Amino acid sequence: MNYLEGIEVIQKYTSGSSVEPVLKFIMTVPHNEEAFANALDEIGGINRYPDTFVGLLSFISFILGQKTKMSHLYETALERYESLNQVTSKRRPTEEESKIKRTLTDFILKIEKVFEIQDLTDESLVKELNRFVSEANLYGVTENEIKNLKVSSKTVALVEPHLDKQRENYYQYKKLVGVTTRLIRIADYILEEAKMGAG
Repeated sequence: MNYLEGIEVIQKYTSGSSVEPVLKFIMTVPHNEEAFANALDEIGGINRYPDTFVGLLSFISFILGQKTKMSHLYETALERYESLNQVTSKRRPTEEESKIKRTLTDFILKIEKVFEIQDLTDESLVKELNRFVSEANLYGVTENEIKNLKVSSKTVALVEPHLDKQRENYYQYKKLVGVTTRLIRIADYILEEAKMGAG
């Protein structure tokens, strides 16, 4: 894991430019999914989030990983919706088909709303990381020093509200993953029935 390269990517970010390169780097930062999932349920008290630079990146990487999982399900849900649309384009939908289409639409919109919040939060976090890296004067630091680098208390205070938002997003994803998976299964079953009916 080359953190020095990552720092360069963060330094290159300027307000208004794409956050994608930074997020791409952060997604490669290793994170312990189980540990973060457990910690999120217990986070409280004073030291709520990681206070090292790498710990912070690791936490954001964990949240981005949750979003990626949700993205796959979101794409699948959209595909199922399209398939149901095709099935019912030449005839009147059954009650079951209408119901699953409505429910899929509701949840697709719910997922999009969480994605929107996450995108804004990601952008805010990248801005704060860029500010921290610029102010910390990290020229000439070694990879080892980066691994132990503490985040300034000012940065912690600035990123905390955004991390709170990410934490909320995590719980939204957790809820939505279960429901969306179930809806896709039901849609598959209904599409299978429609195919048998057509055959």
